[in-house]
Amino acid sequence: MSGSSRGPRDHTGIATGLRLVLAGASLGTGNRGVEALARAVIDSIGRDSADAALSVLDDGWGVRAAPAFGARSDLVGVRWSRRWHRPESWARIRLAQALGRADANPAAARFAAADAVLDLSGGDSFTDLYGPARLAAVSAPKRAAIRAGRPLVLLPQTYGPFTTSRGRTSAERIIRSSSVAFARDPWSHEQLLSLAGPDADHTRLRRGVDVAFGLEARRPTEGVAEQVEQWTSGLTAGVNVSGLLLDSAARTRFALAGDYLATMTQLVRGLLAAEAQVVFVPHVHSSGGVGESDMAAIRRIREQLSSRERSRTRVVPPDLDARELKWCISRLDWFVGSRMHSTIAALSTLTPAAAYAYSDKASGVFETCGMRSQVVDARQSAGGEAVDAILTSFNDREVIRADLAAAVPPVVEESRTQLRDLLTDVGRWRDSGGTAEPIV
Repeated sequence: MSGSSRGPRDHTGIATGLRLVLAGASLGTGNRGVEALARAVIDSIGRDSADAALSVLDDGWGVRAAPAFGARSDLVGVRWSRRWHRPESWARIRLAQALGRADANPAAARFAAADAVLDLSGGDSFTDLYGPARLAAVSAPKRAAIRAGRPLVLLPQTYGPFTTSRGRTSAERIIRSSSVAFARDPWSHEQLLSLAGPDADHTRLRRGVDVAFGLEARRPTEGVAEQVEQWTSGLTAGVNVSGLLLDSAARTRFALAGDYLATMTQLVRGLLAAEAQVVFVPHVHSSGGVGESDMAAIRRIREQLSSRERSRTRVVPPDLDARELKWCISRLDWFVGSRMHSTIAALSTLTPAAAYAYSDKASGVFETCGMRSQVVDARQSAGGEAVDAILTSFNDREVIRADLAAAVPPVVEESRTQLRDLLTDVGRWRDSGGTAEPIV
């Protein structure tokens, strides 16, 4: 991997034969937002560096071929596991690295050979907001890249909030040890600068955009597509209800201003009263539609509607993938969501959208498109006040659509060029000695 000569390039100028590891997002998840992040990066690598060897970390078992990503690509299982003897266990990976036996462990071997480790943190999980165990899991591949001495690239994501000094200190060390870090919105970029500290090389603390803006929509199977086209033949409002926010524990955890389910039910009734047909769009789905599944939230709202109201609602099949859901959302006249990547699917297809948000991340991403005014903060507003604000967005949908038509195309283009430019950087690092200096 080392050497000072300039390696081979393709017609784009990107170095050929790159060896890449993608962490912090996988396709084998019911979270379509995380899937959208992974798919957008995989598709970009396929377009711009088709002969790259790409290893995508997931929570599966063993190493599995992934020909859809490229001829030299695979899926590599890694996980926190009490089965510490399993090669997928982070304990075994750390041990192999500590003993200098990376070749004895599939994941450790891929970290050791990587020209760069690209990490997404699930888009918004580089925080201790979800607890120390979640932060440890999100940090594990980052630490593995640092231990291997390979360039760590933090792809566009949210940084923080960090509510504990331990969590913040851990994040600061990881960021300062990375080679490049992208924030996906202005707010996150400010957090990134603060975490990196004043002595950091700010040219490598970059303000980017969420990679899911560049995800291409895909028409579902004909039966589903025809059904959605029938549903959207008249005035149609799409609604994403988050299963994460349903119970009283969530209200306390996220400091919500009121009853989330009651607010969303009132909103659905308001949309129906405005003569719109409501199409529910689940964006996180678990087996059986339980737990934090959006299907559980949808069911509870529909149960509260009268039979007449319920007859004017539809539910997009929860098993569609991220690209197919994006196509469905693009057919709507207007959309509101609490899952942020459901709203990115709308914004990036020029579909007027609002967010009923539980964190600052939505405001930052909407600001990317000049749409911050279309975010209603669930921590500050609930009930009739929140519903009125969201319905104002619905009523202003044609004005919003015109504004999106001007603001969004450059954002979509940036989501793709930032990855293309990064691959050029990785090739340069490889050609100049196989690594890159840390930010600090």
